[in-house]
Amino acid sequence: MRWLWFVGSLVCFVVVFKTTSVGLALLCLLGALVFMIVGTLAVAAQRIESSRGDVGRIIGPEEIRHMREAEERRKAAAQGQDQVPAANAAGNGTAPAGPRTTPDAGIVGAATAAAMIAAETAGRDAASPPGPAADDASGADNAGGDV
Repeated sequence: MRWLWFVGSLVCFVVVFKTTSVGLALLCLLGALVFMIVGTLAVAAQRIESSRGDVGRIIGPEEIRHMREAEERRKAAAQGQDQVPAANAAGNGTAPAGPRTTPDAGIVGAATAAAMIAAETAGRDAASPPGPAADDASGADNAGGDV
């Protein structure tokens, strides 16, 4: 059906070339333009519809929740295996309590990202030795304005 729009446009162009009436030629040119636009939109709509995935394959919220819970359990098990040898090496012989899990543990929010950046910056600042470069950067030696 979508190709019939282009056939209509072709018919309009044939009429434009065969007619001697200016009014009919303008009307057919306008019709050809409309048929071309509608035909192009019909082809584009068909392509979009065919590229759309099967609705049955869409994962629902329940499946996403199950996948997140499974990932949290896997991470907790991996973290628990990593912490048990460290606890035994410390000599107390008890395993540490498991990680605290929240329903949205897989989502990193802005506050969590800010805390991670602050911790990384604090670790970097603690690792750097204090020296004259740190004092120059803070402006402590340049309090009088002399350079």
